[in-house]
Formats: sequence, structure tokens, C-alpha cells
Amino acid sequence: MRLIRGGFATIREHLRAYVVINVVFYGLLIVAMGVAAVFPQLHESLWGLAEGESGGPGILGAVDRAYQDGDVLVAAALTFVVNLTIGALLTVTLPSFVIPFFGVGFVIYRVVQWGILFTPAGPEAGVLIPHMLTLVIEGQAYVVAALAVWLHGRMFLMPRRSGLPSRWVGYAAGLGATVRLYPLVVVLLVVGAVYEAIEVIYFIPLLT
Repeated sequence: MRLIRGGFATIREHLRAYVVINVVFYGLLIVAMGVAAVFPQLHESLWGLAEGESGGPGILGAVDRAYQDGDVLVAAALTFVVNLTIGALLTVTLPSFVIPFFGVGFVIYRVVQWGILFTPAGPEAGVLIPHMLTLVIEGQAYVVAALAVWLHGRMFLMPRRSGLPSRWVGYAAGLGATVRLYPLVVVLLVVGAVYEAIEVIYFIPLLT
């Protein structure tokens, strides 16, 4: 619980940046959905690519098979592992320790992709509506991860603005902020994975 409080304290300390990232993230999600609704071929082509990737022999294939088998616990666990490792650590957080702010750009790319992929339009609109809550929960995890990236990059490249004496002190302070925020990322991804597994296995079949 103390770890969670540390994350909330960091958000309160940098509330303006947190709000801006939220507005950009969910704003882009809505805009991308609108674009996909106007140009449905974008949605169809991206959906086809996603289905092709999910059927492979790797971890994504294992996730897909867990959902097909109706195993909620395995599906939720694998979804969490994929979202934490690939979705957050490997594509957002760790690259940003080498290239500052990289993860912010990747989160923007992801939310645009989400908007096009999951726009509730066309014949499958009813099926995708329950998934909106998944996008909100998991999206919030990536917002917090993007905030960590933003703070790390800002403290490293502009340490004086954060009251820090040097870039290396700023780099270390940014690492500290990331560590404090990541328990929130983990909790949000756990909640999102559990809901997504229940949604896909139990809710969506009722709508098809």
C-alpha cells in the first residue's frame, strides 16, 4: 500500500503534466476512432493484421489460445505479462532510459492504433463497446508510464527546472520517479487484464 501511495504522491506533485498526458491520450483515442469510422478500410486492414499476429506460435499465440479455450485465469495472466513486458517496459520505459521521451511518442502511436482498431462502428460495434472499459483501464496504465517517461526525460535534460544540480542527478531522480509510479502501472494492468479476460470470454459471446 505504501508503494501505491508513493505513485499517487508523484502524480499529485506533477498533476499538470499528468492531466495534459491524459487529455492528449484520450483525445487522440477519440479522434482516431472518428477517423476510422469515416474511413472503415483503415479499421478493416489493421484488424486483419492484428488477427494474423495473434495466431502465431509465440506469446501472442498463447494468449489467443487461452482466450479461445475460455480459461479466464490463464488469459488474464498472459495478458498482464504481455502488457507489462511488451506494452510498458520494453516499448515505453526501457528505451526512454537511452532515448529520452521515446516512450511518450510510442504511447501516442499506440493510442492512435487503438482508436483505429477498436472503433465501435460497423457490424461489430456492439461487440467492441464492452472493450471501451478495457481501453480506459489499460490506457490509464500507459498514461502513468508515459508520465514516468516525461518526468525522467525532463529531469535528465532540464535538471535546473526541477531544482536539480546536474543532468546525472536528474537522471537518477527520474529513475526514482519511475520506480514510484510503476506500482500504479502494475495494479492498473492487473485490473485491466482481469476485466479483459472476463469481457472477451463471457461478455462478447453474448453480443455475437
